[in-house]
Amino acid sequence: MRIVEKFSIKQNADIIYTRRMLQSHFDEEKFVDKSFFILAFMELATNLIKHTGGGEVFLFEMQECYLLGVGDYGQGIEDVTSSLQKGYSTAPNSLGLGLYQLSTNDLYEFEIFSTTKKEFHGTAILLKPKKLQSEIVFLSQPYLNEVNNGDFFAKKGKFLLFGDASGHNTKSHKTADFITKKFFSTPLSCIVIDDFFESVHQDLHSHEMRGAVCLVGEVIKNYIALCGIGDLSLWLKQEEVFSLKTFKSGIIGEVFSSVEKFETTLKSGEFCVITTDGIQQQEVGFFKNVSMQKYSAHFIAFSMLYFAGSKFDDSSLVVIKN
Repeated sequence: MRIVEKFSIKQNADIIYTRRMLQSHFDEEKFVDKSFFILAFMELATNLIKHTGGGEVFLFEMQECYLLGVGDYGQGIEDVTSSLQKGYSTAPNSLGLGLYQLSTNDLYEFEIFSTTKKEFHGTAILLKPKKLQSEIVFLSQPYLNEVNNGDFFAKKGKFLLFGDASGHNTKSHKTADFITKKFFSTPLSCIVIDDFFESVHQDLHSHEMRGAVCLVGEVIKNYIALCGIGDLSLWLKQEEVFSLKTFKSGIIGEVFSSVEKFETTLKSGEFCVITTDGIQQQEVGFFKNVSMQKYSAHFIAFSMLYFAGSKFDDSSLVVIKN
């Protein structure tokens, strides 16, 4: 899932500008229902100003479809279930049709998470086409821009690659691109995965490229095997437990010892989230007591990136959901 554009909404003029951008400057064919998409944006953006004093709107793209994300750090919605009912509104002179209309559309799935806790408050909303179904979702927010983003992700058959090249410049991006190309050109199996990491380590060192933390995963239905090294975190949501596992310290291309390996099997609704150091562990920890199993992998990725992503680093994560 890719961030196409991000818009700050603080006043009515921002709504008008963003609407024009959505209507005129993006690929028509990637809107499943453009008129409803624009209607949803207008309703949610107006709510940002009316109820929270402002927030952010994200235009995402995945598999040739646009998704709409909306987030704020306001006080949160006390009763989310009631807010989706027809006729419900906390604002005067309102018909209360907004969120109800958005949540009952035939073509789009409407997902919302809101928290009112003192240390963790705000709301995240995602509107995605119902035809868009994915068990593995990658999402990245560059610190500077896409050209300098050192975070990377790739998928080849049952294997996936995820990692972070150090720095925020073109050399970081070139390093990420180099590792990705090597991933696609190398035959992989659990037997030779150590050889792959050793080979990448030698290549980065000999070419004087940036060091990187890296993970290779194998996903077969509900079975997951992950092999990696460096400052990457693995969050597992299984039954009522949300646990954190970390990989061995080290940087491929600089200091390399051995690869850490994790294996697990996910039951229905369970998921895991793999994050770079740009995702703040403390903020992800706030989700420990939140029941996220009902949400799509797309929404879990967006909400965690929004609430836990660093403002001073590339922030990336991968969600794998059964």
